[in-house]
Amino acid sequence: MEDAAVSLVVQQGLRGQERRAGLFVVADGMGGHFNGEMASSIAVQNFVESFDLLQTLNLESINDDLLVERMEKAVHKAQEAVLENVNGGGSTLTAALVIDRELVFAHVGDSRLYMIGDSGAPEHLTRDHSLVQRLVDLGQINAAEAELHPQKNVLYRALGQTDGFKVDVGQKELRKPTHLLLCSDGLWGLVNESRLVETVRASSPVEKRAQELCDLANEAGGSDNITVIVVDLF
Repeated sequence: MEDAAVSLVVQQGLRGQERRAGLFVVADGMGGHFNGEMASSIAVQNFVESFDLLQTLNLESINDDLLVERMEKAVHKAQEAVLENVNGGGSTLTAALVIDRELVFAHVGDSRLYMIGDSGAPEHLTRDHSLVQRLVDLGQINAAEAELHPQKNVLYRALGQTDGFKVDVGQKELRKPTHLLLCSDGLWGLVNESRLVETVRASSPVEKRAQELCDLANEAGGSDNITVIVVDLF
């Protein structure tokens, strides 16, 4: 298993006010089974420890800029840990933080974060750091060609790489009920987007929907590790 993931949800009363937060992280290791498993596990552990969700909730003042700064710093801590402890290994890392109605996310690699609202139209909040996605962005190939490209899994940016390392960060205000889907390429690389959306928007418990998504990927060939987190936000 070269993937790692964590879901943390905290509800806390502070000075007469209740605050609820969730931190969700997916990482997909690279560099062979042993190195990949170690890299993803170390990445998730160090990210979560560095961000410290409870400490963040206890801060006197929380604003978007501070949350973005803390998320980016946590990814860099994960990067340092992978470089120090996993020779020749690497990992993707995609993290989503929800505090009240604010979403802040950080991303390196080609695991993905989708936001799916009532309309059913998925919004890609992350962009793959892959050579093939770069070719698509440059207009040299189209999306259909990208699916069949022999280098579609080659990344130009990931934890464990030093050249050009950079963290993508972003934020969204969540005004309406919505769903989040975090997943490794073992899911989105095998299951078409319409099936992803249909399954995520179903009325069954989130654990069941996550398992159904894994089952769909396995039925489609299951050629890679599959990690999925589904989050309902109301």
